[in-house]
Amino acid sequence: MEVQSSVDIAVMPPNPDENAIEDSDESSTIPQSLILNQIHPLKNRWTLWFLNNKKELDWVKRLKNVCELKTVEEFWALYDNIRPPSALVGCDYNLFKDDIQPMWEVPQNKSGGRLIVVVEKSRADLLDCWWLELLIALIGEQFGEDSDQICGAVCNIRQKGSKISLWTTDAKNDDANRRIGVVMKNRLMAVPQAKGSIIKVCYEDHTDVQIKQSSAIQSRLII
Repeated sequence: MEVQSSVDIAVMPPNPDENAIEDSDESSTIPQSLILNQIHPLKNRWTLWFLNNKKELDWVKRLKNVCELKTVEEFWALYDNIRPPSALVGCDYNLFKDDIQPMWEVPQNKSGGRLIVVVEKSRADLLDCWWLELLIALIGEQFGEDSDQICGAVCNIRQKGSKISLWTTDAKNDDANRRIGVVMKNRLMAVPQAKGSIIKVCYEDHTDVQIKQSSAIQSRLII
């Protein structure tokens, strides 16, 4: 399937207030020229996709390829200039590796599944923090030897409650998926805003998600 490559206006924030920019730290001993020239390549290329909330359009027409990320600097430049998930109800953010499209039917996802966490609708702050934490873990290759099993991450923002998930390429690789889920859970629990929260990570096979109602999906793993 071919998706549109233009950036939807919904992902762009209003122009920042120039007066809100903090003064630079004059005590810093690192030359500004060195900071600007420092590049930190990512191990993998990542692409951010955005699904808008225009339900009258076909799903594929709603999906936009926003930007390809190859360095840490590119990631933060992008993240600092898009709206947080909590401000985009009805939309999806997707960050996927290399040229993988965020679709069930593509070869890398076809036999896979997702590790999913549900976020209560009253915890918009937690949604934003968890999504950022997951992205940092993803681009930072924090899943060790199992990083190659990961295809990408998805944030489904909904009025009744949102979901964040990691997609993996092999739903039957229970050992790897469990290890990935444990790392995911530990990272989310470490977020200060999550203190006192109960976090349940469930693994769902994409095939089951496609053929069943969400309430009837049998989790393959619960962490």
